[in-house]
Amino acid sequence: MMRIAGPVGAFALAFAANVSFAQTVVATSGGAVRGTVKGGAEAFLGIPYAAPPVGPLRWREPQGAAPWQGVREASAFGPVCQQGVPAPWGPYTAEFLAAPPMSEDCLTLNIWRPQHAVKKLPVLVFIHGGGFGGGAGSLPIYDGAKLAARGAIVVTINYRVGVLGFMAHPALTAESPLGSSGNYGLLDQIAALKWVRANAAAFGGDAANVTVSGESAGAASVADLMVSPMAKGLFDKAIAFSGASMAVDVPPLAKNEQIGAELAAKLGKASIAEMREVPAEALIEATRYVPGASSGPPPLRFVPNVDGKVVPFDPVRASGPVVSPVPLITGYNSAEMIDPSVRTPAQFEAAVRARYGAFADRLLALYPHATEAEAIASNTLIARDRYMAGLLLWAKERTRSARQPVFAYVYDHAYPAVRGGQSWGAFHSSQLPYVFGNIGIGDRTWTAADRRIVRQWQDRLLAFMRSGAPGAGWAQVGPATSGVMGLGDREAMRPAVSSTERLEAFKAYAASGSKLGLM
Repeated sequence: MMRIAGPVGAFALAFAANVSFAQTVVATSGGAVRGTVKGGAEAFLGIPYAAPPVGPLRWREPQGAAPWQGVREASAFGPVCQQGVPAPWGPYTAEFLAAPPMSEDCLTLNIWRPQHAVKKLPVLVFIHGGGFGGGAGSLPIYDGAKLAARGAIVVTINYRVGVLGFMAHPALTAESPLGSSGNYGLLDQIAALKWVRANAAAFGGDAANVTVSGESAGAASVADLMVSPMAKGLFDKAIAFSGASMAVDVPPLAKNEQIGAELAAKLGKASIAEMREVPAEALIEATRYVPGASSGPPPLRFVPNVDGKVVPFDPVRASGPVVSPVPLITGYNSAEMIDPSVRTPAQFEAAVRARYGAFADRLLALYPHATEAEAIASNTLIARDRYMAGLLLWAKERTRSARQPVFAYVYDHAYPAVRGGQSWGAFHSSQLPYVFGNIGIGDRTWTAADRRIVRQWQDRLLAFMRSGAPGAGWAQVGPATSGVMGLGDREAMRPAVSSTERLEAFKAYAASGSKLGLM
């Protein structure tokens, strides 16, 4: 036996130990992958879960990934799915944005596990947001190492977005074995979940304990997956951050087919074969939103559709048949989608009248707006009350009709402002750096309060992933519920809406056939 002694020998042994960790190899259904170690976790990045959807596979259901020989290096993220390159805006700095390289060959996933993994760990699969037109599983705020190090398998995925992920067309429907088209991004997610079920155990995960989660468009995806027959049996719990009751319409297939046909006509293409030859960049440019005279968020055109196969009905309808009524955490942040241009009493009144029509007078009487300060405060509060009322009503109906356990929340910790910039409060997606433990990024001032919020989120979510309940004090939504869990600066049950009178007004608004939600 060769003996290595002295300082040099000690260094060599330490180096060898590090190399052995850095060369961790796992055998998957497609072949062996070699991961890397960082921050107490092992990462396996850029693993293909489906074939590249390029050439003749563009706008087709995902196909199986080709197996490989030998050991595949899994030390770098795969390309971001093709999309327009986003620029920083409002509160969204680089850590929140997808960055090149981008490619149509993008159907990969990323896995993190504890460095000294044990068996039967809960598995979390995270579906990114981005309005179904952008985003990626490789954003800095989604790095899964810190959450995994606390005892979980964390998976992030890429799925096709925008025109490449959600364009429907009559000819695509005719050629599809499903008799459907346009839901390719959702089918990608389903393919990823199948891959996770098949391979979780190889990474130390419990294949029978998978939690699917997502934020924004990812949360809407979770809502679609819970009602999809094609996702049945692929997950055991669900988390929808912002949120399962967005009230963003899922259009019928025929409407999305019309949008696809109009795009083909705009490009002068007479067949799907010709459309498949158009460069991805040209498709994205042709579908780029150009702001007009009207205000408000850009329209969502290339999104999932109700096709009766992948998505049987719009899940904003809480009473529909739920295929997977698994335990669900869902909620919103306290400063989501607030229009910052509304500052004066006149602007507030005009905004309320434009949104609520015949109900405007009732609501205006409940939200003080005589001064600029009152108008600014009420503008934030009425938006929060609207989507929290929608969440509460949706959750109560879902628990009644589907017997689905729902745990609802509102989150209020303000994300630190960029040094010298304005605070945006607990804005849309600002909870995610805490969920994954990736605080400390950017020119911001971080405090012990931020570290406490990381622990709070992770304690709650790990408890839920393990048991189906998010820990002490968090009550499940029931028939008489009017409260939700407060997370962030105040961790306690609290009213979902700021007053009983305001909740009753929003209930009446919803009863009239109008929708309550994020947008």
